[in-house]
Amino acid sequence: MKLSVQILCFLIPLVFGTQPAQAEKVHECIVVPQATVVTDMPAGLDEFEQRLWAASTGQRVRKGTDTLLLLRLFSESPGVIDSQQYTKITGSLKRNTPSTEGTPEVVDARLTSGGAGFAHKGDFWLSDSADVELHQPHKGDSRFEVKVSAVGWNSYRKEDRSFYLQFTCQLKEIPVEKLSAWQGGNEDLWGSFGPAR
Repeated sequence: MKLSVQILCFLIPLVFGTQPAQAEKVHECIVVPQATVVTDMPAGLDEFEQRLWAASTGQRVRKGTDTLLLLRLFSESPGVIDSQQYTKITGSLKRNTPSTEGTPEVVDARLTSGGAGFAHKGDFWLSDSADVELHQPHKGDSRFEVKVSAVGWNSYRKEDRSFYLQFTCQLKEIPVEKLSAWQGGNEDLWGSFGPAR
């Protein structure tokens, strides 16, 4: 009996240690009232900072008069260097906000997608025209089905790529001053490529 327990204690770590690690995935759907999209690059950035800014084109926000929808997707394969991938879509909500009756229309949406790891900061796709559809499966529920389609251009690779995304997430409202760099807030360029740990 004692030997069986010892064997069992030896095998448990082996069995659980061989289980594949799950990739981290983050989906955020954020509504930001009284906001606008930042389009102008600030002065005084060095060449590397300019590349970081370009990779966040159309995804940074500040106070304004629109209601914005921020879609943020992040994934990371465990144990793989520079495996982090992000996709961000930012658009304006028209006609209705998610708290009112009816499904809001998303207009003027932009998409940015690329690698979040250090080696991939210059390797990203940009699109200033993304189609975003919101569908509310159950009336009164804050969960929405999201469909996104866009064609992004990669200036580093000199090629384009089609994006077709479909996911479900819960809309949450965050004021501009509470947004993290990843979500589109402050000027921390490095912090804009992944959610806060």
